Amino acid sequence: MKIAKSLKLSCSTVAKTIQRYNRTGSTQNRPRHGRPKKLSARAQLHIQILSLGNRRMSAASIAAEIEGMGGQPVSAQTICRTLHQIGLHGYHPRRKPLLKKARKQFAEDKQTKDMDYWNHILWSDETKINLFDSDGVKCVWRQPGEEYKDKCVLPTVKHGGGSVMVWGCMSAAGTGELQLIEGTMYCDIFKQSMIPSLRRLGRRAVFQHDNAPKTPPR
Repeated sequence: MKIAKSLKLSCSTVAKTIQRYNRTGSTQNRPRHGRPKKLSARAQLHIQILSLGNRRMSAASIAAEIEGMGGQPVSAQTICRTLHQIGLHGYHPRRKPLLKKARKQFAEDKQTKDMDYWNHILWSDETKINLFDSDGVKCVWRQPGEEYKDKCVLPTVKHGGGSVMVWGCMSAAGTGELQLIEGTMYCDIFKQSMIPSLRRLGRRAVFQHDNAPKTPPR
C-alpha cells in the first residue's frame, strides 16, 4: 500500500510487478509474440501523468495532447487501454458537498461547546423521496448487442412515478416529527411538527435549521 501510494499507482499494479520480479528476477515484461505496442514506455508514462494531473480529462483530450506535443497519433481507445493497464478506469465521480466558508466558520465557532450544549439542539432538514427509482446517474457494464437485455435496462414509469417532499428533525433525544410537505406550508410545519418536537427537549432547546441561523423557541 505504501509503495502504491508513493508511486501513485494502483495496488494491483504494484503487486503484479513484485510477483513478476520474484518469479523472473526482473520487473520487465517478457518478450511477446505478435504486433508490438504502439506506444513507447515514455508515451505511456506521459499519458499516466496527464491523467493523474487532471482526473476529468477525457481520453480524446489526452490523445490530442499527445499528438499536439509531437507524439504519434493515437486513438481514444488506445488511451483507454493504456490507462486500464495501469489500473485507471472511468467512473462517475462521487458527489461531495463543497465546504463553504459559512460551514467552516460554524464549525470553528462551535468546536469548544460541551455535550450539554449539543444535547439541546434540534436539527432539521427537508428531502425529496421518489416513489419509483432515484434521480442519480446510473451505469451498467454491457457487451455489444446487450442494450435491451433485462439486466442492462432501467425500468421506467410514466411521469417518473412521482415524488414526495418531507420535513424532519432530530436531536440527542431522538427523532422528532416527520411532516409531509404539500406546497407552501412552512409556517404550518413549525406549528404541527417543529414545536411539538421542541417540547420534548424542554425550554432550553435551540432550533437549528439547515443553512439557516438558529431560532430560539417562543
